[in-house]
Amino acid sequence: MTKNKKGISLIVLVITIIIMIILAGAIILTLNNSGIIGRATEATDKSDKATLKEAANVAYSEWTLARQMDGETKSADKYVKDKLKDQGFSDEELGLVEIKDDGNIKVYTKPIIPEGFIASDIEGENTVAGGLVIYEGLEKVSEDADAKTTRNQFVWVPVDISEFTRTEWSNNAPASGLSSNYTEPYSYDTLITETNDLTGEYAEYKKMRESVEKYGGFYIGRYETGSETQRTNVANGTTNMVVKKDAYVYNYVGWGPSMTSVEGDIIDINGNQGKGAVELSRSLYKDNTSVKSTLIYGVQWDATLRFIADDEHNVNNSTSWGNHHDNPDRDSVSPNTPAKTGAHENWKAKNIYNLAGNVWEWTMEAHYFVNRVVRGGNYSGIVSDDSASSRVSNSPSSCGSIDGFRSALYVV
Repeated sequence: MTKNKKGISLIVLVITIIIMIILAGAIILTLNNSGIIGRATEATDKSDKATLKEAANVAYSEWTLARQMDGETKSADKYVKDKLKDQGFSDEELGLVEIKDDGNIKVYTKPIIPEGFIASDIEGENTVAGGLVIYEGLEKVSEDADAKTTRNQFVWVPVDISEFTRTEWSNNAPASGLSSNYTEPYSYDTLITETNDLTGEYAEYKKMRESVEKYGGFYIGRYETGSETQRTNVANGTTNMVVKKDAYVYNYVGWGPSMTSVEGDIIDINGNQGKGAVELSRSLYKDNTSVKSTLIYGVQWDATLRFIADDEHNVNNSTSWGNHHDNPDRDSVSPNTPAKTGAHENWKAKNIYNLAGNVWEWTMEAHYFVNRVVRGGNYSGIVSDDSASSRVSNSPSSCGSIDGFRSALYVV
């Protein structure tokens, strides 16, 4: 009888454990489906960022005092990061921190690396604060110059959603103002509303913005979109596009055939046909399930300018770092034509090339009900007229040597 009782107790215990495991699994699944586990992870991330920023603030205060009392010569960024490293913060964490001498300290969110891409290990390309570069393909990227010319590349732009707005910059702002005449998504025409989304712009814009808020940023093409073959006029039609260094710039391209005719449509100018910048951008990664590719939005352009702006990269006067007519480096690179992508190291900011000059770049922003907006200036213009922050609008079917575009990615 005693042995029987022990046998029964053991069976009951095993059954009880199995039931508990099943129940625990069900509870975890429920929590996960409800988003509680996800929110807990997000809360941890926020807590980690807060801790990192607090430590950076303390170290910055020490730097200020050391500079005043002892003549400290290190920059604030170098001093603070050295202190944080001594406190045990990892190189990856330090790569999320940006410290300006004026005390502006930002701690960025660690980005999601999309499927089919890999983050660069090259020094100068491997931190968020410095402009994290991702390469198409899963082969590791180290000191390999070939990767820059053979693989598509994008740069992560971290975004504070409260600042994710289109901006009138101090110079070159639209004379007529953003509020009443410039729209994004396009809504100046009263026929275009969120419930009557003729272009697909409202739905795409909403998804893009939700992604930026959720993941803390987006990816921008490291280079202007390039073409594998040189484009000389609109008769080139549609050519193979790339986002690589040392490619011909993809110019002679329009935004689209009309203000509201976008996807799948062909621009036809005197019998010369080719796809527009919107359709080309959307098709770039249409089969990738982890990211969506789009033509860059005006709000993304302005977020990128905020990210790169510093003492060396004045976005309102980009003479020193853009391919403008009055840039001293221009004559040695491209005196009379747009430069190839990534042609000059001085024409980049946080690993993003030619936001200033080279070719005007189409965006999703609209001006009135007749034009689409281009940004950044071009190789034939002087910076006093056209800087990195400039807005100019053209007919959406306009296709010239100074018309190009840049794609962006948002995580899904």
